[in-house]
Amino acid sequence: MTLPTGIRVAWRQVPAGSARRDVSRALLAELVPGARFRSRCPACGADHGRIHVDGADAAVSVSYVEGWAVAVTAWGHERVGVDAVPVDAGGLERVLPDDAGERAVMSAPSSTAPARAWARVEAVLKADGRGLAVDPRRVEVTPVTSGWSARARSSPFGESPTRGGSAANARERRWRGWDVDGPNGVVIAVAVVARAETAPV
Repeated sequence: MTLPTGIRVAWRQVPAGSARRDVSRALLAELVPGARFRSRCPACGADHGRIHVDGADAAVSVSYVEGWAVAVTAWGHERVGVDAVPVDAGGLERVLPDDAGERAVMSAPSSTAPARAWARVEAVLKADGRGLAVDPRRVEVTPVTSGWSARARSSPFGESPTRGGSAANARERRWRGWDVDGPNGVVIAVAVVARAETAPV
């Protein structure tokens, strides 16, 4: 699938003995020249978690799978999430929304539908900022003409708010997403929300 202008996905093998983070940061440096990247976990303060960009009007995200580092950049977007999943990943039905596989099969071969569905959910939750603090089964993904749209339904138990906004605002956001064919045996999904949130859903 062709991604919208301003969104780029790249991947690179992680050599044996190399730190996968070094590989993903090198990819980001190529995709966003001159920018600086920093991470700070809101829970423990360590240098990991959501990546923030200084020096460029772009959002970024990374994912790792079986010897590969995957990076996405989205120019002019407030948030972006990417997830990469092996096509033969097992046990995903237990953590997916009941109809996620059926929706994914509309745009993917049945053999890759669970992996594709999980990649979409994870991409949304990474873009959302709450990650697995949100029950993945509460993410509703709907195929649209070009790609898919999604929303994270509110939880009756309450969920942690995203940084810089309330949980209610995060839950009400609509996400646009696209599937990407990654390296052999890997499916990738990308999710974004525009600043003005004017993209069709």
